[in-house]
Amino acid sequence: MRPEHPKPRTLSEELLREAKEFHGHRGPFLTLGLRVGLAALRLLDAEGWFDLRCQVRLPLRVPETCLLDGIQLSTGCTLGKRNIEVEEGEGVEARFEKRAGGRLLIKVRPQTLSFIEETLSRGCEGAMEVVRYLIEAPDEELFTVQRGRRSMGP
Repeated sequence: MRPEHPKPRTLSEELLREAKEFHGHRGPFLTLGLRVGLAALRLLDAEGWFDLRCQVRLPLRVPETCLLDGIQLSTGCTLGKRNIEVEEGEGVEARFEKRAGGRLLIKVRPQTLSFIEETLSRGCEGAMEVVRYLIEAPDEELFTVQRGRRSMGP
């Protein structure tokens, strides 16, 4: 059975609640992952779940890996369906490919990562400040998007 409707393409309180329940808390990298996934759905005009593949490159350590839960929840690309792959690397970037055509690369801006790191060093209060910023900031402030990058294979 496949879903009857496409994945939502905008950040909502409902999606934030689902993400918190799925992940266990509402952290900055979870929120950033939601934003990256939602941007990919919009820009590729994808329905999610089955028409999209994702390849994420990031440091394989917490809290950065929390981004993966945000991408999985927002796009429906999951480890179980094997339409998301993860590899270690510097920075944070995600390649998306729509089955019917269309590719893009979303790179989180180094300034965004620095802001998260610096603000998290202030503890819980800093974490909430970062989450609010990541919810409200325009996409262009958080990451860059390049269309038509290399294919992810079959």
